Amino acid sequence: MSDHHDDDEEIDEEQLADYCAMLDKLGNFPEKATINALSITADDFSTLPSSAAKLYTAIKTRLLQTSAPGHLIPLVYVIDSLLKNVGGTYISIILNDAQSWMGSVHDTLSKSGDVSGVARLKKVWNTWKEQGVVKDESMWKKIGECFEEKEVIDVDAPGAFAKNPDGTLKLPNPLRRQMQILLDEVQNTSEVDELDKVSLERLAEINPDLLKQIQTEAELVLLEKQQTMIESNVMTSNATTTQESEWSKLKLNHLDKSNTIISNLQRHVRLASTATTVPKSQCDSTIHLYAAVSASAQLLTDMLQEFNLQKDGDESPLVKRKRRYSLVKTSKFTNEGIKERNDAVIARLYEVGLPFVCSADGRRFGTQLELSKHLDALFRKRYVNDIFI
Repeated sequence: MSDHHDDDEEIDEEQLADYCAMLDKLGNFPEKATINALSITADDFSTLPSSAAKLYTAIKTRLLQTSAPGHLIPLVYVIDSLLKNVGGTYISIILNDAQSWMGSVHDTLSKSGDVSGVARLKKVWNTWKEQGVVKDESMWKKIGECFEEKEVIDVDAPGAFAKNPDGTLKLPNPLRRQMQILLDEVQNTSEVDELDKVSLERLAEINPDLLKQIQTEAELVLLEKQQTMIESNVMTSNATTTQESEWSKLKLNHLDKSNTIISNLQRHVRLASTATTVPKSQCDSTIHLYAAVSASAQLLTDMLQEFNLQKDGDESPLVKRKRRYSLVKTSKFTNEGIKERNDAVIARLYEVGLPFVCSADGRRFGTQLELSKHLDALFRKRYVNDIFI
């Protein structure tokens, strides 16, 4: 990062307030985008000791005063980003003061039982030496005195690794599986002979320090997986909420122009059936076509009427669930009514209801899948008959 404010202007109160507001939004989750934004803002003042000190103080104050242990690690990651990604005057400001808050953060996490938080804090401290952020080893050790003291206590404490009655280490199953994976990787990378490979239980006896490191790394891996899953769920939830909110803005009127469209369809069928002249060879197919269109119009009309009835609440929910779109009106059950042609019923028995015809035996089916199954059955039947003939 290298871009800075024009004329090296010092940070003003409004900019500092905005920066503090961004810090407060971090919460328990160390969102990379927010941390990057905080680092970019801080980079604008990396050559101005006074402004840089104000931004660092804002972070440090929250580290020492927050009552929520879960807020600590995200703030530590912000400081870590300032050291590694911004640099400048932040390096001397932070390193000369890191010991004042490192021990406090460590104690707060330890007292709250946040083992993974302690492991993540220690990992940050270790990377400062590994990546050359702190070149003076004595300064690095002084900053992390809280970890050194903790390690001495843990190593000397009897029963540092609790065991089950069967002798296995008392560890949560996910943590144990991850520790075993890491141990296998260490032994495979070191080309340890198959007969010399050790279990977690054996390692606890011969090299408890190494086992502690493996446990720390395993906890970090599991934590990162959990964070990735949470972030993915949050993104999915936000996307779903956005889609639902967009759909809720739409005002759909299913009845708008529906009646007009159906009426026009029926009118075209009537006009075409009386005014169109077709060759005799095409008469049957044309009649079937008109019957299908007429039946479709009738079905749409019935559906529209059903929709109106449900919208007006004229029927009980039980009746609504049992209702079917009727092709035959009960009012037509008279001596004269039954003589009338019902194109909808005819179409339901042919082009509309059963449009797929078997060329072998003339049977009709409602779907292509049913027709395919029928043809397969006919083929198998003929194949068996050919074998026995």
